[in-house]
Amino acid sequence: MTPGELMKKLNYYLTIGFLGLVLLSAAGLYLTQYRGAEQALFLEIHKDGQLYKKIPFAAGDQEIKVTDEAGHYNLIEIKAGQARVKQADCPNQVCVNAGWLNKPNQITFCAPNKVKVKLTGQGII
Repeated sequence: MTPGELMKKLNYYLTIGFLGLVLLSAAGLYLTQYRGAEQALFLEIHKDGQLYKKIPFAAGDQEIKVTDEAGHYNLIEIKAGQARVKQADCPNQVCVNAGWLNKPNQITFCAPNKVKVKLTGQGII
């Protein structure tokens, strides 16, 4: 075998080894960060600056209606591992238009109704 053929073979095996290492690293990252995050996610609902409710995502799909004394409301939906403000009677609808929250530390806030919705997680970097 000539030195040129030996180098080609060595480059081939090094490339295959490097790609395998990249795939294993990506799989490990996915399993530790995303799958673990789904199991450890909580939805925190704050009303008037106080914790109103803390719900584990493992509890399943549900809707929570947060209402104040004047009858103003926010309807919060948890569905398929994500959460959103589905409906609100506030004039600007910023909280509704914020869309789905699905990662730790994402927040939406309804200023007129003083409702904050935040995703939190345990042991997540």
